[in-house]
Amino acid sequence: MTSSYLTNLQRNIIVALTLTASFLSVLMMFLLITAFPKIMQEFSINSTEAQWLTTSFMVTSAILIPITAYFIDTFKTRTVMLSALSIFLIGTVISLFATSFPVLLTGRIIQGAGSGVMIPLMQTILYLVYPREKRGFAMGMAAMVINVAPAVGPPLSGVLIKYFGWRSLFFIPLSMTAVILILVIFFMHNVTNQKETKIDVLSIGLSSIGFGGMLYGFNRWQETELFNVITFGSLVIGAISLTLFAIRQFRLEKPILELRVLKVPIFSLVAFISILAFSLLIAIETIIPMFVQNAQQFSAYYGGLVVMPGAITLAVMSLVAGNLFDKYGGRNIAVIGFALICFSAISYYFLLHLESSFTMIMFLFMIAMAGSALINMPVMTAGINALPDELIPHGTAVINTIRQFGGTFGLTFIISFITKAEAESVTLDPNNYLLGVKHAFFASFVLAVIGLVLSLFVEKTHK
Repeated sequence: MTSSYLTNLQRNIIVALTLTASFLSVLMMFLLITAFPKIMQEFSINSTEAQWLTTSFMVTSAILIPITAYFIDTFKTRTVMLSALSIFLIGTVISLFATSFPVLLTGRIIQGAGSGVMIPLMQTILYLVYPREKRGFAMGMAAMVINVAPAVGPPLSGVLIKYFGWRSLFFIPLSMTAVILILVIFFMHNVTNQKETKIDVLSIGLSSIGFGGMLYGFNRWQETELFNVITFGSLVIGAISLTLFAIRQFRLEKPILELRVLKVPIFSLVAFISILAFSLLIAIETIIPMFVQNAQQFSAYYGGLVVMPGAITLAVMSLVAGNLFDKYGGRNIAVIGFALICFSAISYYFLLHLESSFTMIMFLFMIAMAGSALINMPVMTAGINALPDELIPHGTAVINTIRQFGGTFGLTFIISFITKAEAESVTLDPNNYLLGVKHAFFASFVLAVIGLVLSLFVEKTHK
């Protein structure tokens, strides 16, 4: 590996650049959540349409992730990172100057394309520049990106919206991305080995239609009947396309998404657990700021402030979880993590009211974020460690695709309880909204229980 010739200083610079770029791309995935009420008002859209600003970002990322392994195998690390950052920059510019909702949505889709390449690239780089016995620490740093950025988004955006308006959420990342681009040009080194490979255009088409069709149909299902022609047709076309995509990957000598890694039992189990964990993380992070604004009628500033302690908890516990994994493995800490989320979700279900104090909401959110930190990266690292080094780019691509795609489904499913409650009244009724939030938290509790049970089998499968 070329990474074996790096000095400690070079490795630290590469890691710092990679983590910073990835943090920014993940941050933008959820930074708009607190701004949804302002955007809904300016562009005259409902909450389901506003949710597409996050969903479209995630869908595009999910579509691009499978191709990332091909990019990493074909092009140098520096080239891939520069391309991803440039695409992200273009999307940010379009979003900043958007004069209508479709233009803003277009910018978000382009941003998602850059992010979809950046995240698996970051994980591949970290796996390759650190030895196997230190990968828990490396993934702890990755968790600081993937887990903490969504939690930092609401409090940061709350402050920016209060003083500078929602468009500032694009101006600051635009400046940061430009600086990172310059630093990558001068300081990034190649840490991957290039090899001859091919890209299958048909596979890309099938995956794009499959992921896009399924998610579009699932989102429409919230507003229409299942057997609505467009809704049902989108789901059927998406399902058929994904099935054909999977079959084709097994038949290709060099697939764009190496699904054979799913034959490793620990890896396939961890992939499913990652879906549950990621769904719970982004759903709870989405629900709390929206509840504070739409049900308790506080401003975006307070919607962000209420999740600030949880963001700090997530940051600290992510690093702790990485060190715990190196010592104790993934099973025990994942079980504890899901137990904490179970407690938080069921407590919200029974205790949350329109007059609930900030202290209680903050405390339960902190517990949920501590639980998420103990799950996401440790279980993913357990799955990746079961693969040989040459399959790591494919393993990260598979697990990120599954997690992103499944996480989008999970988020849409949980938020659908709130959307249905909103639809029951012509104007936004705080009591209806509260009922929808309670149902969403009960659904989260059920998913957390499933995750807890599955986590008990992680170590056994590994042995």
